[in-house]
Amino acid sequence: MDPLANEALAGWRGILLRLGQRRAVLGITALSIVVSVCVTVGVGFAVGNVDKLFSDIIIAVTVPLLVAPLVSHAAMGLLMEVEAARQSLHQLAIRDGLTNLYNRRFFMARLQTEVSRAQREGTPLSMVMVDVDHFKAINDQRGHAAGDDVLERLASVLIVGLRPYDMSARYGGEEFVAMLPGATLAEAEATAERLRLSIEQLRIPGFGNAGMPNVTASLGVSCLGPAPDDAASLLRRADQGMYAAKARGRNQCVSVATPGAAVRVAA
Repeated sequence: MDPLANEALAGWRGILLRLGQRRAVLGITALSIVVSVCVTVGVGFAVGNVDKLFSDIIIAVTVPLLVAPLVSHAAMGLLMEVEAARQSLHQLAIRDGLTNLYNRRFFMARLQTEVSRAQREGTPLSMVMVDVDHFKAINDQRGHAAGDDVLERLASVLIVGLRPYDMSARYGGEEFVAMLPGATLAEAEATAERLRLSIEQLRIPGFGNAGMPNVTASLGVSCLGPAPDDAASLLRRADQGMYAAKARGRNQCVSVATPGAAVRVAA
């Protein structure tokens, strides 16, 4: 789950949302009856009006039993509508509208957090940058609708091909990025190669002929080094590897391990 979505589960609002409408209405009704009876009994003994206590208790039970379900049902309906709208707005703020991957701004914020955590705990963190080969030609020859279809299909490859705790995003245009917490450079290279093969094996209508070959991608891989290595450098090396893959003929993976390291074709 997106960590920011956990805000909805905090406090009384979170308790009600976790219960759901039916159980929340029952719980509110029961609580209303208990409070009403306790107040009635307390007042009855305080004023010495014990003779009417039994009839007062019946009223104390009947009124909330009739009123509380109606009020709480309406309130829960409104709360769930507000929460659905909040979640929708939140997703619009952090997701790319076309691919439904995370957008660049949200990804960069999470990357900073993961870099700090990896360096603090001494765990690996790797990055994969993906760029669709000849994407301008796809848009020029097949139209932007075909280009959008390619981007959506590539996003699906990332969603299926990555671990649940990895994070992928549309970085810009036809570029995508994947953050792999806990993955060494060798593991990231293996992941990148698996993604490259999955993209190469996509069979999209209108592609795979002399005029428009099948879709391929160039991928760059990097791994976080010890401090003072940072998020910007990690991304820059992945980007460097991606451009090196394009320069070497496209449809391949190239990695740049640490600052100052030479590029190498990922095995």
